[in-house]
Amino acid sequence: MTQLLAELAVVLLQAGVTPKHFAELAKRAFVEAAGTISQFGNGKINRSRVAVMTGLSRAEVKRLLSSKMPVTTPVPAQQSRGERVIAGWMSDTLYLDRYGHPRSLPIAGPRISFESLVKKFGGDVPHRAVLEELRRLRLVNQTGSRLELDARRLLPSGRAFASLSSLIPVLVDGIRLAVEAASSDLSTPIHRLTLNARDPTELTVLRDRVSDGIASLLNGLKGSLQRAGKGTPPIKHSLTITAYVIGQSARKGRSEQAATTRRRYK
Repeated sequence: MTQLLAELAVVLLQAGVTPKHFAELAKRAFVEAAGTISQFGNGKINRSRVAVMTGLSRAEVKRLLSSKMPVTTPVPAQQSRGERVIAGWMSDTLYLDRYGHPRSLPIAGPRISFESLVKKFGGDVPHRAVLEELRRLRLVNQTGSRLELDARRLLPSGRAFASLSSLIPVLVDGIRLAVEAASSDLSTPIHRLTLNARDPTELTVLRDRVSDGIASLLNGLKGSLQRAGKGTPPIKHSLTITAYVIGQSARKGRSEQAATTRRRYK
């Protein structure tokens, strides 16, 4: 579980999710899941049972169930320091030019500088630490000792989460497979293969060939195994096969192709 969360944290940090925001989302998700299990016959939720299942207080359960805020809504107070600094840079008139655009700022200085901006909106962190993070995210451009905000790279709210939505079924089904294998004698049908490449060009060729091969394999399996035609009985079970290809450069890790077979029963 720790390894899973560590890998997930890398992606979520890049999407601008802070630990506080993640904790709030996790509590809401657990309460909603427990609520679906703990319903009375009339449809109302047994809050006491939800509290027992989640380990949260009844007051916290009541707050989370009563709130109308959806799980995917960001909480402004839980923004990262960098997000707060950028929000201040884009809204505080002191840091805007006469056209209402974020001003070019000197890195250091007691007044109208990036240093004063961080002190005002970033809290008790050094301005150079915030600058390093914004550089990592490529949100600032530096010319000499002055900084400009690159607003083109700012993602609209929710866009980063939408890009992750297609991976949710893969993650959830993978966890279900692991749980099923742990509680039975079945082996987990997950297969991984690593192919090494000498340079980025060969990596691209390998990735394209693997992707084409997987597509052909899946189409062939569908054509040879899928029942079709009239008179077939209603489908009560299904087998889902998911294959994904990951290509990485030497500075991030080895080139890797991973194929995952998932079983999902309906």
